[in-house]
Amino acid sequence: MPVHKAKISLNSICDFENNINSTTMIKKIILIIGIAVAAFFIYCFYLFQLPINLDELNFIHRTAAKSVFESWDKYLISIPKERGAIVDFDTLMNPLNFYERNFAERVFAINPIEIGFKGPNYSKGKPEKLVKIESMKVGDRETGIQYCPEQSYNDYLLMMEKMKKDIGKLLFIDSGYRSPGKQAYLFFYYLTTSSEYSLKENAKWIAMPGYSEHGNPLNNAIDFVSENGINGFSDSQTANDFEALPEFEWLIKNANQFNFYLSYSKDNSFGVAFEPWHWHWEKK
Repeated sequence: MPVHKAKISLNSICDFENNINSTTMIKKIILIIGIAVAAFFIYCFYLFQLPINLDELNFIHRTAAKSVFESWDKYLISIPKERGAIVDFDTLMNPLNFYERNFAERVFAINPIEIGFKGPNYSKGKPEKLVKIESMKVGDRETGIQYCPEQSYNDYLLMMEKMKKDIGKLLFIDSGYRSPGKQAYLFFYYLTTSSEYSLKENAKWIAMPGYSEHGNPLNNAIDFVSENGINGFSDSQTANDFEALPEFEWLIKNANQFNFYLSYSKDNSFGVAFEPWHWHWEKK
């Protein structure tokens, strides 16, 4: 066979193999794109259409919940610390992408009764005047900057003056007024970190925006912490740790005189776990 004819044959074979490889590559690309599109539609179906499991979020909803929390956490870190407790709800929703916002809105559209919370819905309005409370050292941590409406804070100061006189101890404000925005953040924080993605379990400890006494613009709640850092829920603490404090015993006997009332006693009717540290202010 002449040399030039052999070269033509070899070139033809190479061209044929290249065509096969190109066709195979195109098929692979089409297959990958098809799988990606199918996965996207399945993801959207689970995220937007499938009902939210109140006992335990499915994998897709867990991913969305974690993404919402991480976006909010990143945003709160970026703003001055003193604004964290009073961040506006709409402002907090702005950094979310379309998928995160849709999921957050679906969660907050759930009737709290469906997840076991039987407390009232409070106004989402803001208190007329908030007192800024600087961070305090309690045990080995800080309380962070807190806020309280003027009326409850004034009674708190009077109550602590009497407690100090009676038993030589004080309680500090671990959490005062919280805006609906901060409440939304905390709801997703506990949902993704300590409630095992169960909305029903989460509702025992943290209310949805608008349903927390901390956000009540008039009769707000205060979470107390002892001078050595006992608040009943941080680290490995339990409600029993706060209940055992002499400060708690004093509150039970005297707090009502200063317009403070224990909100969530044992076996309360609101579906909330026992919170001996949580007292709301109410002028009766």
